[in-house]
Amino acid sequence: MVSVVIVNYHTLDDVAQCVASIREHTEGVEYEVIVVDNASEENFEESVRLRCGADVRALPLDSNVGFGRANNAGFEAARGEKVFCLNPDTLLLNNAIKILSDFLDDNPEVGACGGNLYRKDMKPALSFRRILPGIFWEISESFRRHPERLIYGRNTRFNKGKRPFTVGYITGADLMMRREVVEQTGGFSPEFFMYFEETDLCRRIKLLGWKLMSVPAAKIQHLEGTSFPDEESRKRRIRLYEEGRNIYYRRNMKPFRIRICNFIYNLRNRS
Repeated sequence: MVSVVIVNYHTLDDVAQCVASIREHTEGVEYEVIVVDNASEENFEESVRLRCGADVRALPLDSNVGFGRANNAGFEAARGEKVFCLNPDTLLLNNAIKILSDFLDDNPEVGACGGNLYRKDMKPALSFRRILPGIFWEISESFRRHPERLIYGRNTRFNKGKRPFTVGYITGADLMMRREVVEQTGGFSPEFFMYFEETDLCRRIKLLGWKLMSVPAAKIQHLEGTSFPDEESRKRRIRLYEEGRNIYYRRNMKPFRIRICNFIYNLRNRS
């Protein structure tokens, strides 16, 4: 069984559409859907029952604990041998859940995988990165990711081919993991509220010897940004990104490397 975990924060309209796309496209695999609410909805369980169906499990939280910790709550409630983090603002375009589940079954060395994400206009969206944040990451960003393209060609953030390949991290919008991997890592670090939590988790998965793979046959539309509809919330999004970045570097890099990364980052953002 695959346990699909969707975190809600004032996005029940999106959640309902996401669940509808799961029902429409998923076949040949047993699954359950768990919707975790970050204390954003009154009568949440009743709303989920009415909007998504009685078979969807609703898990209300007492406070807004952020993306990673809310997913962790979903993992604890999950019954599947695989868990699938799926953003509320996503729509399955094909039988992606079975495709990713079968890929894990067929490749025992792979701990986690994700599909190709498409924007609202169906153009390629950020689905993964081939590298993890660090000095080379910051240099590459400063040169509009051209250094990465010299190494990986056109497949730096989206798999434009037909064959799966290994990646540095998979975006949390569609991250499928073995339950064994969740148990070994403890899931997302509670230090993060939002941003870089999936990057940190993927790094820990890799350190345990598991592979992370992009599986382009699985196709999902990512509408993006529906949780940040106005200028004030977009400013908050930038602040949360900065906080997540700082936490990631503090957890995973030595101080002198952090200073180099921050120097490059600040130089880039001043120009």
